[in-house]
Amino acid sequence: MRAEQTALPIAATPGFGLRLARTISEMWRLWSNRRAMRRLSDLTDWELVDIGLTREDIALAYDGPIFDDPTRRLEQIARERARDEGVARRHS
Repeated sequence: MRAEQTALPIAATPGFGLRLARTISEMWRLWSNRRAMRRLSDLTDWELVDIGLTREDIALAYDGPIFDDPTRRLEQIARERARDEGVARRHS
């Protein structure tokens, strides 16, 4: 069989390797972020309030599909609260 007749072109191999590397990297990041979220659960309520979070925020961030990044959801929750508190202060 000649090279141009092979089932898997040589050019396809680096693409597969890149996709595999990205997938592994994404899985590592997700695992690392979930581990960081578990550490947030160890903080006291006072410490959580100090950084603008509550225990309910952490529970909401975890509530979702396993492959969703809870830290992104937690960031969204914190930004929404900060925005809402800023609006409330302006109207006071």
